[in-house]
Order: sequence, then structure tokens, then C-alpha cells
Amino acid sequence: MNKQIHYGTVTHWFDELQRGSVFSDDHGTQRILLEPSSLTPNYPHPQSGDRIGFSLYHDDKNRLCAKDAALLPPLKENERVEITLTEWNYQQNGGYGKHQIQRTTPIFILGQFLNDQTRIPDSGEILEGRLVRHSNGQWLMVEADIIEPPPDLPEDIPGPSEIRNLQAELAPPPFPPTVKPTIGKHTAPPEKAVLPDTKNTEETEKADTETLPANKVLSGTIISWNDEKGYGFICTDENNQTVFFHISAFHYAAQRPQQGQQVSFYCNRPAESKPQRAMRVVLLGHEASLFSERPYDYHEFNFNLQKLASYGVFGLIYLIVVAYFSAKLVLIYLAASAAAFWMYRSDKQTAVTQAGKQGYLGRVPERKLYQIGLIGGWPGALLARGAFNHKTGKASFIRVFWITVAVNIAITYALLIHYADNPIALFLKN
Repeated sequence: MNKQIHYGTVTHWFDELQRGSVFSDDHGTQRILLEPSSLTPNYPHPQSGDRIGFSLYHDDKNRLCAKDAALLPPLKENERVEITLTEWNYQQNGGYGKHQIQRTTPIFILGQFLNDQTRIPDSGEILEGRLVRHSNGQWLMVEADIIEPPPDLPEDIPGPSEIRNLQAELAPPPFPPTVKPTIGKHTAPPEKAVLPDTKNTEETEKADTETLPANKVLSGTIISWNDEKGYGFICTDENNQTVFFHISAFHYAAQRPQQGQQVSFYCNRPAESKPQRAMRVVLLGHEASLFSERPYDYHEFNFNLQKLASYGVFGLIYLIVVAYFSAKLVLIYLAASAAAFWMYRSDKQTAVTQAGKQGYLGRVPERKLYQIGLIGGWPGALLARGAFNHKTGKASFIRVFWITVAVNIAITYALLIHYADNPIALFLKN
């Protein structure tokens, strides 16, 4: 079993007592005892402020102690590292961060050295890039990428072992074993056998174990797609390596992946034992939207034909029944339905535009959607939900929406039938 390596800073070291303490990165304010027996031969003289790596154990007094403590190597020029952004100055278009392990040295980053010029990093985000030493002696990061956190995936996504099993099924079959021919006395010598290309075989096996570069645009072909489960696999053009992708990575609002499609995509950086997957996938030729937050077809309708037909028929029947009693009220309901349709369309476009962002900037409040349905606009709202496939999966919204529909139908019934002698009813009735 491999021992876990921790990182921390030497807070005190007393040469006379030959004892000190370590402040660990992942143990809060708890101090860890440091003794000469805790040190490796290459690190005999600790100093306060040193960044070290170590393992942990409890001594006979149940004190938490460091073991195999070693000084962390210094930063190297042209080394690719990850930093956590501490601060970003929007006016100066620059900031600084701390190395994930060697935290004592600040690393500066300028906006001109970001590979993606369409994004401004925020404090707390992870950046990866190449280190260079500035003329003033400080470290600077260039060729920097903003490492996106993995999105929350649905619960029905297959686990790591299932993904690996599916990848193994899609892998090309191994070469058949060669049988050495038996040469008899009257048997003609066989032709020169064509041996399998062991070099290519080794390269294929190596490709199956290597990970693809993260946040780099790659191309490939969808070789497997299960539309019912909503996931499939892409085979890369470069080294015939298979990579998993989920329907949430397919960057379209009104399309579904199909086997045989040629695509462009980029992958995440695999964490621990989890297999790598494609984070965003677009059809070949649509690479311009690959790093955009808007789907390629965000401006198009996303018809849900089944719901569009059922909702449309239900709303139409209701309006016909109301028109039998009151043509004036139907005109009011049609105006409210047109307003509801426009509000749902606007909210859908804003939702797509703001995909992946926090908050509801520019969104139509759900309270207004309820209100427009309550005054008779729910037939138009139903039509918009089917036409744009919007607000069809949020259970809390659906529940309140149908309550407003029931309340509006009850009010209409009471106004036109139950209280038919009311002056307002008499004015509205045919």
C-alpha cells in the first residue's frame, strides 16, 4: 500500500533542541512534530519557511509526527505547472497565483499570455502554463490555459469500470497467433511470411493507455452511440484511441449524435482513477462554437414534436370551448397567449446564452411566467414549451404551472357559467 504524501511548511526549527513543527496544507491549524528522525538524508538541516513533502504517523504518545520529510524541488524554467489564481486586476489585465505544491513563491500571469483571449479568469480558478523567469527575478506564466472544472453529470452516466469495459469491447481485435509450418522432404519451401507489425502493435497498446492532451482541439469519428442511454465513444484520427462522451457534451440544442459523424472535441484532465472523457463535442466544421458557451444552433427552434402536438391540441380545445360562451374573453386569452409565447422564447434564448454562468441575469422571472398563465396565457405558454422544449424538465415549475392552469380554468368556469348573471359575465358572454 502506498503511503500518502502530504505537503506543508516548516514553521519552527530549533537547532539546540533538534526539534520543530510543520504546518500541513490539509490539516488546518494542527501542528505536526518534526524531529531529526523525521528527515531524509538529503535534508539534514531544516529551516523555517521550507516547503517540504512528508508522510504521517503517530508516536507512542499519540502525537502526530512527520516522517521521511524532504525539501520540495524549486521551480524550474519552462516547466509546465498549475497555479490557483489568488487575485486578478481587471484594469491592469494581470494577476498572480500560487503553485499547487510550492506555495511560497508567487507566480504572475498577464492577460496577453492567456491562450483563450475571450475569457477573463476569476480568483480561485486553476491555470496551467509554462514558467519563465522575468528579468526582475520573479516567475511568470506564459501559454496559460484556464482549467475548467468538470461539469455535474447525470446520475445515469456509467461508472469508470463500465466505461473501460465498453472501451475494451470497441478496441480492435489482436493479431491471430502465427503457426510455424512443417516442412517435409517433398514440401516446397513456403513463401516468406509477412510478420505482423509489432511496432504498430506496441504503439496501439501504448495509445490505449495514454491520456489525450487536455483542452486541445482533437478530431475523430463517433464509432458508437447509444441514444437511449445518452452516451457513446469517439475514435481519434491521430492514434485511433477511443474516448467516452455524454450527451451533455454534444454542443447542440436541437441535434443528437449519430454513429459515423466526424467531430471535433476537447477532453478534460482525468482525475485519479477516473477515465478521460470528451468535455465538448461539435461536428466537423463547427469548431468556432467549440469554446463558446452558446450551442452551435442556439438561435434555432428546438421542437419537441410530441409535446408540441399534445399541448397545442389541449390549448386549442380550451379556446374553442371558451369562444362558444365568450368571443371577447378568447381575444383576451389570445393576446395573453401571444405575450406568454414571446416571454418563453426570450427566456429560452437567454438561458442558452447564459449556459454555464451563475445567476439569472436577463432571465424572465418564473413569477411572471406564472402570472401570464394565470390571466389566460397558458395556451401560448404550452405551445412555447413544446416549440422551444423549455421549462419541461423542472418538476417544481411544472407543478406550479399546472396549478395556475387549473385556477384559470376554475375562474373562467365560475365567470361564464356559475355566475352567469354577474354584470361582468353578461358583458363578456356572446
